[in-house]
Amino acid sequence: MAEVQEKEQQLTGNVQEQVPEEAVEETYQLTVKLPGNLDDIKIITSPRETILDIKQSIMESPDTCANSCFYLSYNGKRVNDYLELGEIEGITPESELVMVEDTYTERDVRLHISRLRDLLGGPYKPNPSTVGIDPAISLLTAITGEIDEPIVNDADKKMEELFSDEPVPEHVFTNLDINERSKLSKLIPAEFKRIAPECIKSLTLSGWNPVPHRQKLKGDLLYLAVTTLEGEILHITASTKGFFVNSSSNNKFDPSPSSTKRASAHSIITLLQKVSPLFKTRFLELQDFITRHHMLEVLPVNTYYPSHPWAVENPEVTFDPSRPCETYLNSGADAVESLRDWNDELQSHRELPKSVLQERVLRERLITKVQAEFTEAAVRGAMAVVNGSVLPLNPLEVEESHMYVYNNIFFSKGNDGRGTFEALGADEAAHVATGKDLEGVKILNSIDADGLYTLASVIVDYKGVRIVAQSIVPGIFRRQDENSIVYGSVDNGVQISSDPTFHQTIGEDISKSLHLAEHTVIDESGAEVKLYTSQETKGLLGADGRRYMLDLYRLNPVDIEFLENECVEKDGKPAYPHKMVLLRPELMSLFWEHKFRQWVKAKTDQYKKEKEASKPAVIEGAEKTEKTEEKTEEKTKEKDVAKTEEEEEDDIKIDVNEFKLTFNPDVFTSAKQPASEETKQQEQVIREASKFLSEEVIPSIVLDFASYSISPLDGDALTKALHRRGINMRYLGKLAELISISKDKRIEHIQKLAVQEMIIRVCKRLLRKYLVHCTPDETSLCISHFLNCLLGARFNPKPTPVLPEGSNRNDFEWAQLTPTVLKSLIAQQVLLRFRYKLQEDAVDQLNFIPTLRELCLRTGVQVNARDYRTEPYTEEERTAFAAEDAAHQAAKDRKKQEQSHARGKKSKKQVETSKRPARRMTTFIPEDIFNLMPTVKQASSRSVFAEETFEAGKMSIAQGHKQLGLELLLESLALHEQTYGFLHPETSKCYATLAMLYHHSEDRESSLDLQRKAVISAERTCGIDHPETIHHYLNLGLFEHAAGRTKLALRYIQHALYYWDLLFGPGHPDSATADNNAGVMLQSLRDYKTSTKFFERACATQESILGKEHVLTATGYHVLAKAYTLEGSFPKALAAERIAFDVFNEKLGPEDPRTKDSDLWLKELTQNAVAVAQQAREEQARNAAGATKTTPMAAAGPAASAAVPEVPRGELPIDQVLQYINGEPTTVARKGKKSQKKRK
Repeated sequence: MAEVQEKEQQLTGNVQEQVPEEAVEETYQLTVKLPGNLDDIKIITSPRETILDIKQSIMESPDTCANSCFYLSYNGKRVNDYLELGEIEGITPESELVMVEDTYTERDVRLHISRLRDLLGGPYKPNPSTVGIDPAISLLTAITGEIDEPIVNDADKKMEELFSDEPVPEHVFTNLDINERSKLSKLIPAEFKRIAPECIKSLTLSGWNPVPHRQKLKGDLLYLAVTTLEGEILHITASTKGFFVNSSSNNKFDPSPSSTKRASAHSIITLLQKVSPLFKTRFLELQDFITRHHMLEVLPVNTYYPSHPWAVENPEVTFDPSRPCETYLNSGADAVESLRDWNDELQSHRELPKSVLQERVLRERLITKVQAEFTEAAVRGAMAVVNGSVLPLNPLEVEESHMYVYNNIFFSKGNDGRGTFEALGADEAAHVATGKDLEGVKILNSIDADGLYTLASVIVDYKGVRIVAQSIVPGIFRRQDENSIVYGSVDNGVQISSDPTFHQTIGEDISKSLHLAEHTVIDESGAEVKLYTSQETKGLLGADGRRYMLDLYRLNPVDIEFLENECVEKDGKPAYPHKMVLLRPELMSLFWEHKFRQWVKAKTDQYKKEKEASKPAVIEGAEKTEKTEEKTEEKTKEKDVAKTEEEEEDDIKIDVNEFKLTFNPDVFTSAKQPASEETKQQEQVIREASKFLSEEVIPSIVLDFASYSISPLDGDALTKALHRRGINMRYLGKLAELISISKDKRIEHIQKLAVQEMIIRVCKRLLRKYLVHCTPDETSLCISHFLNCLLGARFNPKPTPVLPEGSNRNDFEWAQLTPTVLKSLIAQQVLLRFRYKLQEDAVDQLNFIPTLRELCLRTGVQVNARDYRTEPYTEEERTAFAAEDAAHQAAKDRKKQEQSHARGKKSKKQVETSKRPARRMTTFIPEDIFNLMPTVKQASSRSVFAEETFEAGKMSIAQGHKQLGLELLLESLALHEQTYGFLHPETSKCYATLAMLYHHSEDRESSLDLQRKAVISAERTCGIDHPETIHHYLNLGLFEHAAGRTKLALRYIQHALYYWDLLFGPGHPDSATADNNAGVMLQSLRDYKTSTKFFERACATQESILGKEHVLTATGYHVLAKAYTLEGSFPKALAAERIAFDVFNEKLGPEDPRTKDSDLWLKELTQNAVAVAQQAREEQARNAAGATKTTPMAAAGPAASAAVPEVPRGELPIDQVLQYINGEPTTVARKGKKSQKKRK
């Protein structure tokens, strides 16, 4: 524990050193005077904000959104937009700024019109030119709906309300079958509105553009044509002074002001409000529509790649004649702004100073922003390359080795076009190498070594082609300068360079962080060269004098055990498809820590023996021994190594610098190395690391799954969990085998998930292979047929592919697929890639929606959100179809018999009236495939300081330093927002952690505000059905319930459970917690009947996974008994409590509080059962009329009679029920939080 404290103090100390001024920063409350007779507005800001930021917030305010071309003045002087507020001479926190309308330039006019178009488009402006349908949507506003409940403090909650005679309030689960499976057609809630209220019919650039020369001299900048909702076409002039209606029409040019519509204004919005009454009213509706959404729903996602749903509704296409002009409106006639020097921008940002906190934040924010913009440009460029819109630089070479430059980005294909990986598995190895190279870039970016640079890199997989996009190194295309590679080898070891400056720079930061060994390699001429990195990693001296690191795929050593055992054919398994099998960086650091711990233990044991030998020592020495023993104990428990341990070793005189363990990335590769003892030792270390992975790390993760410290919901979460432990995905088969050998019911869901993940990964590769050769019009045919063979075989075992006109099945490889062929292909590939033999029925056992979702996400497919049929038609349906067909045929025959002169008209009518009934013969049809998007991998940068502060905050809270922890987390949140922006997965996690903290300290408003932000941020960057988003919704429900808004809380819970069912289906261990929460909330609304259903389901889930004899299952039954009591089902309550008591008594013993509590309930319920039986006998004795009157009281009677005998003891069961209702949500919440934390 001491070590953790030291580490925490070190981190917090580090934070506090650098942020003294941050904590006490004052806020400015500025008044801004508006032009005309408008009211002044107040703005709260900080002295660090620039005038530009203040202008932006004025433009985004509903009252002043009409203005975009203005400047701010202070004391009559114009203020420079780029000044920080605190830098303005004489300004005070209560100063007054004046907003002055500025003269327009052509650029200002373009931006003003773009801004109007953005406003008219609403929060989800329909834009067919985006990469996918519905980018970065958030459903929070749609699910929240109208809030009709106030926030209630815990003190104001009345217990009597729980037993009032009022009818049960209607809520989202009223009359809902909770066991009904989620329907894909309801993926997007019906309340979700994309299209904003229409304010004008159209706004276009007039055909009279560009402005004639003589009109330019009069100040005209641009001509517009607007069609109002009244149907009028207005021609508007944008001039340097503002906008006015001119006298032009579509066939007459007259730029003078209109005599009929005498209207002008500085803003086009104000002008339209003057000339179109409908625009005025609709614009207010539009503003109301926008302000109904949370601020984060309206903001653009510009620091992270936005998420796109995998299933979407058919997008409504709107007519917008000015949409094709968007590029001109944003970038001008020459579009000069769009060509950027990406490399120079990125490297210049990296060279910014980083000595104080503010400089670091600015530097990281700029790097994050330019990387996000580069990613967006790279994705568009890669799509253009794959679609054939970009000409290659080397058109005479084979297509595989084509290279492209587009928008100042260099594109190449991720295959072995140059034969570099011939010996390692050609294209297969090259495909892996591109991913490993990107990982290497990520690692070097996080180390952030001075004097070394990496390229901006993005991998885009689109239509089966892998494209690598990189920023262009200055001078890379100059052929004459062959010796620009000054470190490593270009020709596979023929000639190896080692520039001393490069060598020294790598040795300073990179080799220490990655524990790289300085090793000797021998080139073809026999010369020995010393390197830290692999000989295949290249150091390049750019024409700008910067030192770049390229080809970073071999930063980590070879997984030699796998290479020797699996990359050869044996035991009936084919050889693994390539030899580019490397260990992950996470594993190397785990292995280093593992060896370090062993070394420390050996040293301390030795130290203790020496102390024992020299017993008669000074008192000081004795104290030190005590310290040593304490510390040794701690060390064996401690997982976090690094600096804290180093500090301790000083106390017990262990010099950590004596510990030497480095990794040579060139062993077991084609690199020639001297046959020395040192090389043999380095080989031994790598072999040990490889064994450590298969013998220790993989079995330990199985135990973690069994203890639920990691509980993945989908394939992506499973992948991340394995990667965090340093396990490569090629070990999925081994993981599945270990789980099936253990026969542990608790981790059966992981076994299914692992098998599903293997099948998905194989299907992704197969589908990519087929898509490579598809033309655009064949893409949807290929995907729908593939999905029919994979998921629609039960509905139609022999699906017929839809083919382009005039072709047959043999023309296309994908068209020859059948479900049986696909099954055998999948089984072969799973054996080849994961060394795992699938069960015969593995593909048939796949869950339909989770599998479809995973496959769509991995391949970039967007399908129609409808309910797909997977079961064959029943006999009744077939009979009905036959009758329909017969009726259709009879109608057709009747038509034929009818004779008429106007035959043409009749035949037309005939087609209309006698359409053949539309019926699906396969699960999917080509029309269900709406889009094929690229999937993107990027080397995004991390803000180390923000994340360190976040961890330090969490650590402080774990140790009970609540106030310090809260301050650190708030500081971390500010750093996250400044670096990553509001919309980023990391910021979302930060919001959620803080929200949970405020929830526990009962600050309801703050916890709800932060949790809503967490939800929106996760929805828009991770995805609307991402596990992270689902957990945020569950917690939001919990917090709303704690704040007294239970009906709203249930809407969030229902939404989360709906997606949970889509994602995983029933039976996940964590779903019992969510069901318990829902049950508790329903009890507080007095809907005991529905709440019981949730408790029953939670109980069934626990029993199926843990077995009936488990204490957790018994606790579930105990809770269920209370629920039955509230519902008035006393026999059921008695039966459930008996099960709970038996397990508690056997497992925990009669003295455990849980056993005693259960025993009390059991006695109470038994007594109750006797009372009920007696009451039943009395009722039988009465006459029939009397009986009918007393029946309604039966439910209340037993509850009352149960309470009466026990009054003297003070242990009223109903009282306990109330305690449970009020106390349980928080405990369940903590459980939820714990699992959420672990999931992270």
